[in-house]
Amino acid sequence: MKHCNNRRFLTLLAGLLAAVFLLPAGAQAQLVSPTDYDVPNSTAQQLRLSGNYAYAGQEGDTQTNDGSASLVYNRFYNSLPFAYDQTFNGVGSTGRTAAGKQKHQYNFIAESGVRKYYRPEGNLFYSVDGRVTGNSALDRPAIEVTPGVGYGRFIRVTTLAQAVRIEQFLLREQVIKGDLPKETMVELAQIIERRSEFETEYGDRYRVHWFKAMEQAIVKSGRFAGDGLGAVGVLRVEEVLFQERINDRFIGWDVRSGVRFELLTADKALDRQDPSLSLRIRYSRPVNWRSQFDINGQYTSPFNGGFGGDVFTVTGVANYLFELTNKIDYTATNIVTATRQDDNLEASISEQFRTGFMFYLENYINLNLTAQAAKDRGEKLSQGLNLAIEYRLR
Repeated sequence: MKHCNNRRFLTLLAGLLAAVFLLPAGAQAQLVSPTDYDVPNSTAQQLRLSGNYAYAGQEGDTQTNDGSASLVYNRFYNSLPFAYDQTFNGVGSTGRTAAGKQKHQYNFIAESGVRKYYRPEGNLFYSVDGRVTGNSALDRPAIEVTPGVGYGRFIRVTTLAQAVRIEQFLLREQVIKGDLPKETMVELAQIIERRSEFETEYGDRYRVHWFKAMEQAIVKSGRFAGDGLGAVGVLRVEEVLFQERINDRFIGWDVRSGVRFELLTADKALDRQDPSLSLRIRYSRPVNWRSQFDINGQYTSPFNGGFGGDVFTVTGVANYLFELTNKIDYTATNIVTATRQDDNLEASISEQFRTGFMFYLENYINLNLTAQAAKDRGEKLSQGLNLAIEYRLR
């Protein structure tokens, strides 16, 4: 029976992954690709709040009173000499138990990393990464820090994706005659990146000057069918930059090695773990202008008698996003964790696959429909379905 469950799980997983990677990629060719874009400074920030709630009662008695809320925060900054990223994922829930009592729970993960490059134009850096985890079942949050060195860079290419969307709209409205040259697309993306600069210099009227700079970049290409953007072109540019939701696009990779130190244990009765070797690799790339693929892998092993293959933790996360339409995104995430706490014990392996759709109802309101399947070694396959309303705070 156990082998049957494993086969069903692997078949389900293979089918879902095939559905992800065989999705149509959008046939329109572009003269510019993500690798053509480079910018000295890039930044991104996202804050989202989502929740769901269910209530049922009979004759004044509460039978169901369940709810949950999650908060997600991401911040990214990259410059030639310095880069950092911050993430926070927190979930709180409340539920009615079989005994008729209300039980509250929460858990969160907060991570931050700083990279300082040895040479502004180079890829070699030294880094410090921190991680704080906690949940309602533990005595206190656990804190760890990992100093190290690494090699590689990430570049945010979201504004180039916005430039591509603008080009598609201008072609559709016949505002331009033919695809814009690569140089024009890169310049247009760099102007979009400078939004905060225009806001600082021109205040409330910054859009006039910002759009004018974009128009001048296209004028130099000689592709305008008329005298400029015109009313239709301006409306299309404003639609892309202020009404549509284009998820962040990143391209790049890095590899880092360091020593992980546990500063605070979640259980007061436990001693801190020995320092550990930490190896990490990250990779991000837009598969095309409608999709994004990310991989994050990490290996840790303590510097003691179990170093290497006797005691270790390996985690691999793969994310995929595909824009089905301007208002609907398909997402898929696969998480695999292998842990061995003692050389006398077999490694425990768990895998979780999540897939779903994000519907952008309004500029800051999303509807998320997510299905998930999870499997631990020796356990039965579990599955679930979740529907949540999400509000993007920024």
